[in-house]
Amino acid sequence: MMIKEKLSPDKILLLLYVVLKPFYFFPSGNPQIADFLMLILIAYSILFRLGRVNRRLGLFLFLTLLFLYDIMMVNGIWAIALGGEMDVFSSTKWYMYNGAVMLALIILFRRNPQEYVKWIFLATSTSLLVQAFLLVSGLSPDSGEFRQSLFFNNPNQLGYFGLLCMGICLLCARFVSVKTIPLFISIGTAFSIIAASLSKAAIISAVGMYLVFLLLSIKERTGLFWINLLCVLVSSFTVFFIYLYTNENVLSDASIYTQIEERMVTLGEDSDDNLAARGYDRIANHPQYILFGAGEGMYERFNSSISLELHSTLANLFFSYGVIGTVLFILMIYGAVRGHRLVAWYPLVFQVLYGLTHNGIRETFFWIMLALYFVTAEINTRQIKNGGDLLEKNLASMRN
Repeated sequence: MMIKEKLSPDKILLLLYVVLKPFYFFPSGNPQIADFLMLILIAYSILFRLGRVNRRLGLFLFLTLLFLYDIMMVNGIWAIALGGEMDVFSSTKWYMYNGAVMLALIILFRRNPQEYVKWIFLATSTSLLVQAFLLVSGLSPDSGEFRQSLFFNNPNQLGYFGLLCMGICLLCARFVSVKTIPLFISIGTAFSIIAASLSKAAIISAVGMYLVFLLLSIKERTGLFWINLLCVLVSSFTVFFIYLYTNENVLSDASIYTQIEERMVTLGEDSDDNLAARGYDRIANHPQYILFGAGEGMYERFNSSISLELHSTLANLFFSYGVIGTVLFILMIYGAVRGHRLVAWYPLVFQVLYGLTHNGIRETFFWIMLALYFVTAEINTRQIKNGGDLLEKNLASMRN
């Protein structure tokens, strides 16, 4: 895909952030190198790009700040009630950071939505290719392991990254014209990364997302259906074959395909494949927290099968911030997707599906996807209000 627009400091910062985001050089829960670049971009967006706040943005800003305020108050009150235990308050900083990222990118993207959505597609595709190169070259610290993490701290983070990148690419392609081959190669590369992570939730969600994409291809892009399927399969298998034949440990011990099969066949049989092992039991064991929430941190205070955070996005929000916090989060999500046809929601729906067994709300790419939903609703307001979007026009350009 050719980007003809002039480069600007914000685009360079955004590209560097997206490419460097998968490189974790510090323990989880700490800022990474990419986060410092994002802080500069946030400051740049607010200081130099903040323009007129219309009614729609004002309402979304209000809902987001209300949600973040609720998190700050719940965690702050519990930190005081537990004798100044700041561990309960520590997660607040990531909600504030991710909320700032989402709002800053909305401010930035609204200046020229099509231009910036194209740019985020390019940045995401580039990041996927970099990770695929690391996968096949064996340059990552865990190159000999079956479950790959690359430079993330655990395989599930890699799988979720691939899933989010796939969703971002598919969302961008609905609202801006992108070239056929780069789109399908990006999807195939994302599949390869997700498969290498052996994350069950990410694999299931990615397959489901792609099947919906294929179904929409049959209905909306008939001429591209077989090109779509062929390009994705070729790019996925190319990355895996190179990976197999450049990794002696994988070849000598077992095939990665066998590992994927074993992971999926044993779905529901592993020790963590039940609700209690994910921490859901604490909701039933502590109904007193349903309204306002118990805050995050100091998990040993709860009667639960695990003494860790609840491994679910929505369940963790519900238990930690109660009905009030959960409703505010849902209203914020609705504020982002409002104006889109239901069919355009599917990339987000599969992120939520992944979040049934993993807490993915701290991943910044999730909040970037919300920013994309907000700004793409303004790319062609009249068509969206009439129940359509730019998909058919974009696909006609792709065929040409």
